[in-house]
Amino acid sequence: MFTHVVVFCPNNLQQAAWVLLLAQQPGMTAVSSATTLSELQSHPPSAQPTTVFVDISDINADFVSQLATAVPESNLLLLIDEYQIGAMVTLLQAGVTGFIHRNASVPDLARAIIAVGRGEIVLPPDKASQVMVALARGGVQEERQLDHLTEREKEVLALLAQGLTNKDIAQTLILSVRTIEAHLRSIYGKLHVASRTEAAVWAINHGFSNENR
Repeated sequence: MFTHVVVFCPNNLQQAAWVLLLAQQPGMTAVSSATTLSELQSHPPSAQPTTVFVDISDINADFVSQLATAVPESNLLLLIDEYQIGAMVTLLQAGVTGFIHRNASVPDLARAIIAVGRGEIVLPPDKASQVMVALARGGVQEERQLDHLTEREKEVLALLAQGLTNKDIAQTLILSVRTIEAHLRSIYGKLHVASRTEAAVWAINHGFSNENR
């Protein structure tokens, strides 16, 4: 079965480029476009699985809810610049069905559009389990805490979760112990914990390790 695609993009040139590209992909038909919610609502429902491919900068949950309400028979695939756990969970709760990174390949985009049209949730493989756990909890507060950590703080937290001392962490990352202590203070504040033990427990409970940063 073919997938009907609607490109939702406020930029006319980008919209035209997407329509031209997607019309050439196998498994897709009737590629159309819209720049406003009213235009989107004017598209007649299709008997085929339908994906609304959304390319909008600074997307937010409120607008996603409006999109989902405008096309209740369709599924939304959102083009994003960065995979952030908290943001993805919030947007999924608002009505998004899947995400595709702006640097993804054309075949990956085509596969994502077809999967989303079937109602499948499309997530980056290395983030999928964390996102699904957050959805099961019904909230994103703790995942947002993780998003607030810098890359270096995530490295420190991963090593802390493995039971390394401050000295061991410093040697592993080729930093001073004083710098590690400063990173830990920042981590405690962002995770709302009071000690290295609580931080380690938080990391372990959330399946956070050096491999899944």
